[in-house]
Amino acid sequence: MLTALERDLWVLMAEVATVADHRSKLVAGKTRVTPEMVERLERLIDDVAARFEPPHEFVVPGQSVVAAQLDVARTVVRRAERRALAVAVEGSSVGPYLNRLSDLLWTLARWQEDESLPARPEAPS
Repeated sequence: MLTALERDLWVLMAEVATVADHRSKLVAGKTRVTPEMVERLERLIDDVAARFEPPHEFVVPGQSVVAAQLDVARTVVRRAERRALAVAVEGSSVGPYLNRLSDLLWTLARWQEDESLPARPEAPS
């Protein structure tokens, strides 16, 4: 999953680095982010979220090393999302992609925290 996300980020970087005069040269899915790439993130979020009970209260990040790393990655993606808005081109899927990537990282972090918790004892009957 992470390798596929890294490949997507190469596509995203190509699009963001392309000057307006050359946008017509971008190729969907190769050098331009597509709505399908955003939809794939939505499906990943749903798949991971189905693996655990989501938190019902405020989350304090860092319950495990992996979750903490995912939370840091999410922070970096949120920063990139804010900066991408400044150079956003109408019709681009860069903003939605970064938004969904951030949510995926949050979901992955919560899943990792859930996986790192000790088994919960059964309630007495």
